[in-house]
Amino acid sequence: MTSSTDHRLAPRDSRRRSADLRSYLRLAISMVAAVSLGVAAAGYGGAAEAAETSSTAVVEIMTVPAVAGARFVFDNVTYRADRNGVVRLDIAKGTRRHTISVADVKINERTRDLAFVRWWYPGHHDQDYLKALTGIRIRKNLRIKAAFRATYLVHYSFTDEARSAVNRDRVSRLEFFGDNGHTVSGTGAGKIRLVGIRPVVNAGTILAKPVRYRVQRVDVDGSNVVQVNQQAFVPSQEASVVVPLLLRTAHFSTRDLLFGGPVGRSVRLTYPDGRRATVALNADGNATLEELARGRYSVSVDAAGYSFLRPVVLSRNQYIDLPVLTYLDIGVVGGAAAMLAGALYLFRLANRRSRVRAVPLVT
Repeated sequence: MTSSTDHRLAPRDSRRRSADLRSYLRLAISMVAAVSLGVAAAGYGGAAEAAETSSTAVVEIMTVPAVAGARFVFDNVTYRADRNGVVRLDIAKGTRRHTISVADVKINERTRDLAFVRWWYPGHHDQDYLKALTGIRIRKNLRIKAAFRATYLVHYSFTDEARSAVNRDRVSRLEFFGDNGHTVSGTGAGKIRLVGIRPVVNAGTILAKPVRYRVQRVDVDGSNVVQVNQQAFVPSQEASVVVPLLLRTAHFSTRDLLFGGPVGRSVRLTYPDGRRATVALNADGNATLEELARGRYSVSVDAAGYSFLRPVVLSRNQYIDLPVLTYLDIGVVGGAAAMLAGALYLFRLANRRSRVRAVPLVT
């Protein structure tokens, strides 16, 4: 009897012991967490107190844009920026006045040239455009920015609308307009230096802003052969630019004004810039010129007869009909006119005689 009763009570005692063990574990974990939080709080308070009571401050000289290796002079000691373009110094706090200057106002890198423009030292903007900042007092951590302008060498080339290369020598002038408000002019040389990054003040700080350019003008044979401001590029992101040009094809066809046959040996073409060229005609009186700049031309036919100077506005590929009044046409027209005049004279003469015969005699 007794052994049976003990057997039934054993599981209940086991569960009670398990519950007590879990309670002890929770209590232990709570105590450990409380101790850890207390230690962390004490450590943080100590660090904050140490920071407040530290005798030094961090002075950062930050380049905008980042210029690795840029050199600055702090109190006659030269320091070089790290790969992020930053110089960090631990300087003793106090009332002593310090000087910071830029050692290299111009820096040449592999892909760009940099020129120092200004400082950004909040509260002391009267020295922004000087080479050196003077009278700096270090009372707390300080960040000073040194802003540079970056210039890039951009290569450019030209194609027609079929993406075939166009000889750069045909280009007499080009213009790129930047969103910095400046227009840069060049020739067909194939390379030009453009400001690609400039410092701008925005939202209470100074930033490096990429400059965006648009192709405004490309002159070929005295005519602009691009759509103004249609193509854009950013020099800091693109080392080369391909500019498609609006070049057209003209098909010339000559014919006799009266008889319609091909006439002439060549056509004389005057370009928009005033230059003149002679283009030979084939046996059918035709000639084709490709890659002509869009614009205003004038054309005439070199033929025996009269070919009037005809203006042509070439805005697309065109077929241009050139009628010529030949000497044969002049002879035919002259002969026809003479015959007509003779017929009229004979008609008038016959009419006069008939009127004379019709008049009665007076007796």
